[in-house]
Amino acid sequence: MGRQLSTSTAILLGSAMIAAAVYLGLRHGPSARDPEAHDPAARRDERAPGADAPAPGATPAPSATPARSATPRDEVARRAAEALEAHRAALMQRCYTPAIAAQPERPVVKYVFNITFDAQGRQVARGVIEDRETARPEVTACLGTALPPLSIPPPGARVRVDVPFSLP
Repeated sequence: MGRQLSTSTAILLGSAMIAAAVYLGLRHGPSARDPEAHDPAARRDERAPGADAPAPGATPAPSATPARSATPRDEVARRAAEALEAHRAALMQRCYTPAIAAQPERPVVKYVFNITFDAQGRQVARGVIEDRETARPEVTACLGTALPPLSIPPPGARVRVDVPFSLP
């Protein structure tokens, strides 16, 4: 009689084969043989005839405004820095002043905020990099909770910027 695999070994081998298939299948991205599968413009032509015709008595939707060009990254970074500066006084009072009162050494703290804005200028993600030599973890933690989501004039496209910031 031949050797048989245990259930756990069979599950492990099956999982490895599935993982390899998924890795190899996703590694190359969409197939070049079927460009229409991922092209919305090609699918638009496949709609039923008359699907674009407005219903009788319906008012037509206003035409979309022409797309404006995206704001340059340097300009978005400048606007993000201005948005951060608008919160400086509150951050000083809530985060920096209590930390300096408790431990006055290393009075300057330096950060780089990584901020991502959507096309409408709303913050969608934010990270903080603190300078190792001036790090004060209590101030960094406070900044994360005290700083509200930032908003800037619409840049026209999703954009990520790095903004230097220091206290005081």
